[in-house]
Amino acid sequence: MSTSTQTSTETNKITQPWYSVWGDRYNGNQPPFYNREDLPWTKVMEDNWELMRDELLQLIEDKPDRLQPYFINKTMAFPPRQWKTMGLYFWRYKIHRNCRRCPETLKIIKSIKHISSFSISVLEAGSNINPHQGDTDAIIRCHLGLVVPGELPDLGFQVGSKIKTWEVGKCLPFCDAITHTAWNHTKKRRIIINFDVVRPEFIHKKNRICAHVLASSGIQMLYPKFPSLKNKSGYWRKTIYHLIRVMTLILLPVQRISGIGK
Repeated sequence: MSTSTQTSTETNKITQPWYSVWGDRYNGNQPPFYNREDLPWTKVMEDNWELMRDELLQLIEDKPDRLQPYFINKTMAFPPRQWKTMGLYFWRYKIHRNCRRCPETLKIIKSIKHISSFSISVLEAGSNINPHQGDTDAIIRCHLGLVVPGELPDLGFQVGSKIKTWEVGKCLPFCDAITHTAWNHTKKRRIIINFDVVRPEFIHKKNRICAHVLASSGIQMLYPKFPSLKNKSGYWRKTIYHLIRVMTLILLPVQRISGIGK
C-alpha cells in the first residue's frame, strides 16, 4: 500500500463516527471529559442558565406528566424509573409542545449551531444510573447543572476512570461513547440540562448521524414489544435497522417544521 493510500485510509477511519447499535465496545481516542474552555458554546449556556432553569422547571411544575422515566430503557436506573427526562430535541426530532412552552430556551438552543439533542434530566434522591455507553462518538455531550444537592462522594459522575461532579450553572462536557455512570446518594433531586453538540469534523454528516441513532433507538424499543426480533438473523435485524434509518432521514426534516409529533 502506498503512503498516500495508507494516510487516506487512516484519515477515513478517524472521520467515521462510531455507533453502538450492534453492541461493539468503544475503543476510540476521545477523552472522557473535554475542557469547557475549549468549547465557545459552553459560555452561551452558562450565561443563560438561570433563564433556562426557570422556564424548564416551570414547565415541569405546570405539566409534571411530561417528565417521564428514560423511555428507551426504563431499567437503566436503580431503583428503576428514578432517572427521568423531558426533551425539547431528541436527535433533531423536535418535541413541539415543549418547545412552545420554552420560547426563551429555544432561542438559546438556536443560537448554538449543530445542537442535536436537548433535555432536562432528573436523577431522584437515593438512586443510580447504571453503567452504559452512549450511541455514538460523533457528538460532545454536555451537562449543565441546575439543581445540584451535594458533592462528591455523595453525588458524582464517572466517565471511564475519571470522576467529577456537577456545579450549578457550569457545563460538564464529556464523551458519551465511553462507559459512564452517575449516582445521587443525597436526599434531594439532582436536575441538569443534558444536550449534545455535533463535533466539528462530523457537521457535514449531522442528519445521517441523527438518523442512525434514531434507528438504533427504534430497534431498542421494538425488542420489548416484539421479543421474537432477537431471534431473527443478523441480516433481518440489519435490514429493519437500515429501513428505519432511511425513513428517518427522509421524514425528519418534515417533522421539524410541520409540527407533527408531540
